[in-house]
Amino acid sequence: MAERAGKYLVSFSVGLREALEYRANFFTSILGAVAPIVIQTALWNRLYAPGSAGDTLFGFTYVQMLGYVVVANIVSRLVRTGFEYDLNDDIRSGGLDRFLVKPIDYFGFRMARFAGAKSAETVAMAVALVVALALLASLAAFPVSLAAVLGFAAALALAFLLNFLLFWCVGLLGFWLTEIGFLFEAVRIVVITASGGVFPLSVFGPAAQSVLEALPFRFTIQFPTEVLCGRVAGSALAWGLALAAAWSAALAVLARVIWSAGLRRFVAVGS
Repeated sequence: MAERAGKYLVSFSVGLREALEYRANFFTSILGAVAPIVIQTALWNRLYAPGSAGDTLFGFTYVQMLGYVVVANIVSRLVRTGFEYDLNDDIRSGGLDRFLVKPIDYFGFRMARFAGAKSAETVAMAVALVVALALLASLAAFPVSLAAVLGFAAALALAFLLNFLLFWCVGLLGFWLTEIGFLFEAVRIVVITASGGVFPLSVFGPAAQSVLEALPFRFTIQFPTEVLCGRVAGSALAWGLALAAAWSAALAVLARVIWSAGLRRFVAVGS
């Protein structure tokens, strides 16, 4: 068991070293999270009339919307993937062969390596989040409770898993499609929009909101964001966490089905 766990710890450390190897790219990606926050803050400043801090727009007060913008953009950056390109390259180039003959689970390998690559960014973004929330609390009286922070940690862990499984399933389409890099970015745009990463889902109107909230995407960004903003708590929090876990389990089953079918095709074509 220790030897098996050690393999994934090595994969984790490799991912961490890769993330820190190109420091300029690493810090540029961190700074890239600031631009959307500035743009969206300027937009909402224009939409909320001066002196209307207590008024609501799309179900959010001005202070709540500022908090949502900051947290949602940071969460979006935290759960963002990228491993799907490596997955597709392994399938397309035949490099997957070397993993099939080794005593290591390929899914576990990719998950550990991705977690390692995200760990440094997670620390940096966590610091940025703490600073941003402290500024919001002091300048705009934005409330943050310990219960909300603990709930946010649980929701973020599930968001990380859910988004990983989602893009894992998309990446496995490489067994049937030759070039799917364009598909990754198309899916990413759809997921970010449908998850509340650009605007809260209430912006799209009641009909569209009810449809989008029935899908799993909102658990990757909007749900953890609203938990930290104090808009989801108590039984609603417990129910949301249960739904996110259920969607993760469903995607895990789907991933296994696609993997098994794709692997049969991969072996048949390669034989």
